Amino acid sequence: MVRNSTKKLALLAILTAMCVALRIFKIIPVPNVQPVTDILMIVTLNIGFGFGFALALLTMVVSNIYLGFGIWTVSQVLAYGGCVLTVALLGKFTPLKKHFTLQLILAVFLGWEYGCFVDFGMSIFGGFNAFLAYWAGSLVFDTYHAIGDLVFYPILYKPLNIALDHYKRRLL
Repeated sequence: MVRNSTKKLALLAILTAMCVALRIFKIIPVPNVQPVTDILMIVTLNIGFGFGFALALLTMVVSNIYLGFGIWTVSQVLAYGGCVLTVALLGKFTPLKKHFTLQLILAVFLGWEYGCFVDFGMSIFGGFNAFLAYWAGSLVFDTYHAIGDLVFYPILYKPLNIALDHYKRRLL
């Protein structure tokens, strides 16, 4: 039992380091375009909500050590938590895991969902008008995020699934 926990912790550390590096060192110099959302989605579909949420939490906290902490960190963690919950619920109650096209559509949607949750969290004290202002101001950047998810998901899909399948076989 301890050995499995050690393997899970090691996998979480490796995936966190990968997500943090990809978030800090931009692959593509376009705002909000990074593969973190896609990685969280693939990991959540393969390993589950708890692991996906832990990865989201660690990714945001560790990367914000470098990028800067603020009230937005809470919004970012909760936004990715909402995205992970969406993936977990759809993975459980729909045939999402078996259909790549559905996964791709969801990956695009998560770009907008993440942005909407962050906007909501940032405007919590300003009311609905503040939310509308944040949402309108970030819609272009959320669209960049969604397009980035569309591009990165097919690239990450096979290698990450193979690696996570290998991990699950060795764990059991």
